[in-house]
Amino acid sequence: MSKKANPPPPPPARGAQVLLALGLAESALSLFQWSQLLTLRQGGATVCGVSDHVNCETVWNTPFAGAVHEYLRMPVAGLGLVWGLVAVALSALYLVWQRGGRPVRPAVNGLRLTAAAGVAACAVFAAVSASTGVLCPTCLGTYVLTLAFAAVAWKGLPGALLPQAGEWGTTLKWTVGFTAAAYVALLVPGMQTPRSSSSSSATVAQTAPLPGSLEAYLKSLSAQEQQAVSDALAAYRRDIPLPALSAARRLYGTTSAPVKMVEWTDSRCPHCKSLVEALAVMKKRLPEGKLSLEARQFPLDSECNFTMPPQATDGSGIRCVAAKAQICIEDAPDYWELREKLFAVQRSLTSRDVVLQVLSSGSVSRMQLDGCIARQDTERKLRDDIAYARQHDLHGTPLVVVNGREAAAFPAFLYALVLADGNPDASAFGMLPAPRALQAHHEH
Repeated sequence: MSKKANPPPPPPARGAQVLLALGLAESALSLFQWSQLLTLRQGGATVCGVSDHVNCETVWNTPFAGAVHEYLRMPVAGLGLVWGLVAVALSALYLVWQRGGRPVRPAVNGLRLTAAAGVAACAVFAAVSASTGVLCPTCLGTYVLTLAFAAVAWKGLPGALLPQAGEWGTTLKWTVGFTAAAYVALLVPGMQTPRSSSSSSATVAQTAPLPGSLEAYLKSLSAQEQQAVSDALAAYRRDIPLPALSAARRLYGTTSAPVKMVEWTDSRCPHCKSLVEALAVMKKRLPEGKLSLEARQFPLDSECNFTMPPQATDGSGIRCVAAKAQICIEDAPDYWELREKLFAVQRSLTSRDVVLQVLSSGSVSRMQLDGCIARQDTERKLRDDIAYARQHDLHGTPLVVVNGREAAAFPAFLYALVLADGNPDASAFGMLPAPRALQAHHEH
């Protein structure tokens, strides 16, 4: 009597189940990082902006992160989500094939290649993070999940560690296919995510066109910057000018300037810091009489901002104190210098005392600041600033209004608009590419 050979046991499912869970966890963390990046780009505070030395924001604003976003059209968090989705898809593929009795080697190989790519990416990003001298807590979470994924992929799955002869084609078909699908699916939100404004500030700081030469300045911009200026210009043209709700309290320049700019900032908003730095450069470069500037306050803290949701506070009161203290020094001869000094040390603003120490380092004493901050008149001025900002439907900081119209807080655009004496229809703007909204309309 002949005996039937027993079929080989099915490959184990446990390793792939663990990989599926790790892939889902990494995807969720990447989504959270992306949402926090959007919060940061809109001028809000992130949960991991803990201190000067524990701060994800610093890492997300590095030139390397900006270059990744520029060339791959999505932020690093978006790439992390791509990796997580590929890990989830290949783990699920393994489990489906395992239950159906199909060979699982293409999925095994794909999971190990994905793990290797994740480890390599983590090594690069960790080196960049270390170079800043700042600890990024959510980045550490990503590294831990990715390394755990690699350990399970290499030791918890069956078969040879590397694809064997004849396995590469099927392996790459599934792995590259899932990667391409995830990347394409996330490309639109990736392109819509605002980039770091550091490069924009540099454009104004490093470019020295002839005074009043709008055409020369526009020609000096990169193709991407020209496109951004065109998009901002189109939005500016569409906006309806609104009258100011309250008179200026402190003005840089003269009331006869052709460009009347009002800006609202929050002391701990990174984009506000970039804007203040860019405006400081503009004031030095622009011919006298072209620009008048008002600085208004919009602290992103519900303790002193009635438009913010109740949970929008960290309990420190730093933003509120900084806003009121800036109002209190508006009559000081060194107002603009003190304000720029405050934003220059933004990462060090970890307490009320630090804020007051900076703003009392000039012509206004600490005693004067303490007394002024407690006055009802200061509270009223802050409420006036907030109400004025809400007239323009402010959703985040910074907000910039030029001649009554909301303007993109993009330094290159603002500089160009001032060179044009506030005229959005200046002939030199004709050299710019069509705005993207208009391009999309024509393409359809």
